[in-house]
Amino acid sequence: MADPENGGPRRFPGSPVRPGDPVNDMHPEGAGRGPRRVVVGIDGSTESRAALHWAVGYAQQADAEVHAVAVWHQPLQFGANAMSRVPDQQFEDEARAWLAEAMPSGTNASSVKVETHVRRGDPATVLLDHALRADLLAVGNRGRSGLAGAMVGSVALRVAHHARCPVVLIPTPPDIDEQPPR
Repeated sequence: MADPENGGPRRFPGSPVRPGDPVNDMHPEGAGRGPRRVVVGIDGSTESRAALHWAVGYAQQADAEVHAVAVWHQPLQFGANAMSRVPDQQFEDEARAWLAEAMPSGTNASSVKVETHVRRGDPATVLLDHALRADLLAVGNRGRSGLAGAMVGSVALRVAHHARCPVVLIPTPPDIDEQPPR
């Protein structure tokens, strides 16, 4: 598409990318790096399980390793319940269970190196920290929008906005348990 002012390629305001630019030039061949790295956020939801399944399938094709990150935090409590604090170990154990339940099975999945990480903190911040050295960040997307998304806050939206690597948002596929990793 031509720019009406000078007849050259049209540029999008604020973007150094032009429509004809190559799309796979982020990591040149032979850059001296190790295996590609895919970071996946796990929160116990069906969408995060779908993101891990997708990442394993992608890693098989891209010769990559997967880093599954489960992040937990002690929720704020108010009123009478504020005095009865749940021990941190219970939250950490639940995050470990999320990882165990999300891991894909099957012979294809076993060919991919999957490292698991359990961290305490703000989910978006921890995922962004893990993604600093990643080639790709995958997170499940619940598809909240409007007031619910604004009120709850969206980890997917925050990481998509602030990540230094490409971000893939994975919606819930139908019958995730029946689909083998691709």
